[in-house]
Amino acid sequence: MDERQSFFEDDDDDTLLFEKLQEHVLEKYPNPERVGCIDHSTLKTWVYSPQKLDLSDPKYLHVLKCAESTRELIELRRLRNEQSERAKIGVPSPQHPASNWRWAVFASVILCCLAVAGVLYWRTHLVTTPAQFAESTPVAVTIDLSQAGTTRGTDTTTVPAVILPRRVVAAHVILPNFSPGGNYVVSVTTNRNDTSEKASGRAVANVQGFHADLTVALDLRNLPPGTYFLATTHEGDPASYFYPLTVR
Repeated sequence: MDERQSFFEDDDDDTLLFEKLQEHVLEKYPNPERVGCIDHSTLKTWVYSPQKLDLSDPKYLHVLKCAESTRELIELRRLRNEQSERAKIGVPSPQHPASNWRWAVFASVILCCLAVAGVLYWRTHLVTTPAQFAESTPVAVTIDLSQAGTTRGTDTTTVPAVILPRRVVAAHVILPNFSPGGNYVVSVTTNRNDTSEKASGRAVANVQGFHADLTVALDLRNLPPGTYFLATTHEGDPASYFYPLTVR
């Protein structure tokens, strides 16, 4: 028995396909902000009435690179299967030939989408050099400002310049002593002016003893080497605090 025949006989409701894909997608393609996601009603139609959709549309390949959409499909399929089992209790009935045909067509479309996605996936990875992969991998750095004086506006500070690479950095920032906890925006600016922001990230600072710290992601890959300022802004204080920064 070939794989295609086994698929249609053992998994005509697409369970096998998603079980094969879900582990890879859930691990490799997190999308917590749901960027580009297919809406819930369309996903529900996909699971309950796939014949109503043109599944050959490339937009449905999004689920192969989105953990959240895949997770939502898995949950919808689970609910559908539970409802189907409840409906079958005490009401045995043979499956209609039209239903078999519908699921066969649906499975074929999904397999075609998978094949196209596989080609695109491998093409992308073949043209990605080790250097490009390394540049996109966050570099962990620690920025200790615990003993630093904070400056606003055009005030000056004697704190040594923070040095960061032109990479995506996961910065563990130890804020000046007695800084409050809560939501912060950490940004990189060309001067002591919030409008000159070149990179930024949001994070929550936790208080530990007499200082607070946070971890924030900053993408510095597009910044030219040079001198900048690292600015921190607390949600309860509209003024930003600036510290000298060197990117190289």
